Amino acid sequence: MNEAITVSQFVEVINFTLEGALGRITVEGEVDEFKIIHNKWVTFALKDAQSSVNCFMTVWQYKAQIEDGMKVKATGMPKLRNKGFFSFVLDSVIPSGEGALKRALQLLQRQLEAEGLFAQERKRMLPRFPQHVALITSRDAAAYKDFIKVLGGRMGGLTVAFLHTQVQGEDAPRQIREALEVANTELGNLDAIVLVRGGGSLEDLMAFNDEGVVRAVATSRTPTIVGIGHERDITLAELVADVRASTPSNAAELLVPSRQEVLAEIEGMNLRLKNGISQTIGQIQAQVTEAVHALKTRIASTSNQVMRRVESLVGLGQRLRFTVAQQDKQVTTMERVLASLSPTNTLKRGYSITKTADGTLVRSKRGIKSGETLTSVVQDGEITSTVVG
Repeated sequence: MNEAITVSQFVEVINFTLEGALGRITVEGEVDEFKIIHNKWVTFALKDAQSSVNCFMTVWQYKAQIEDGMKVKATGMPKLRNKGFFSFVLDSVIPSGEGALKRALQLLQRQLEAEGLFAQERKRMLPRFPQHVALITSRDAAAYKDFIKVLGGRMGGLTVAFLHTQVQGEDAPRQIREALEVANTELGNLDAIVLVRGGGSLEDLMAFNDEGVVRAVATSRTPTIVGIGHERDITLAELVADVRASTPSNAAELLVPSRQEVLAEIEGMNLRLKNGISQTIGQIQAQVTEAVHALKTRIASTSNQVMRRVESLVGLGQRLRFTVAQQDKQVTTMERVLASLSPTNTLKRGYSITKTADGTLVRSKRGIKSGETLTSVVQDGEITSTVVG
């Protein structure tokens, strides 16, 4: 008779046997009854047409957006719980099939868009002439060679710090996130971070749709440019980047201008400068001509005013001389009149003026008394006399 074991030992034996027989296993099925509990645990049933198994994982392991009805690949370890129920403990779950992948991307894109990660106003411009950039891609990918080739054929003189990563596969998202962290923290004086890869199927490009990668690009302290060599699908990393390039080669074209573009730009600036100078000189010449014309007009007007003033003064002077001459004649006439009426001149002609003692003029003999003293004024003096009789 076999020796009995405890229930706990039985659970341990079952789990040990399952681990040894199966190990870490990936199971594909359809999601049902998907739940996130207390923002800590994720539970759902994985089922097909005949069977169903309960799945459990932590939120921090939950990377892809899934929902009921979506086909997924769940990876983890089967385990018998102490309470007696069986559970598939997962460490990852990813959508399976193009339809499921697209639906997962739609859900994640909707969430990130609501957070504002795709908003145009948060995007930064690349420097016009960058000096130091970090390139993140696989050294074995054609994207690396295309980028370097196109970059070398343009301005050149650029320092490129290359960070090798896988660009697809299960470990690619982690490597890309770590490369972005290194570029932002360990490489100094970076002008831009370039993340590129060639084209591929939607499943091949899932590393660039990984939520962790997308958020790492969005929070990069250095301006980012992402170029994926495909046109049919646009990855979320491209949408969140500061600049999106259509291909790795286009990323090099957007990063630095070509020599021909710079020369053309310099020639255009030179032409605009010449035209601007010519236009300015023309405007100044026109202003000077206008000012000279205005000055000539002002001088002519002032000269005419001065001439009119001079003529007016000359006329005034002539009138004044005429007036003075007339007044001189009048004065001479008046002097002759005054001279003829002057007592002095009368005295010179033999006349005299007689006054009484109190100075009264004697005009008649009446009123003169005998013995009164009179004074007679003649031309050369006075004569005093006494009235007799």
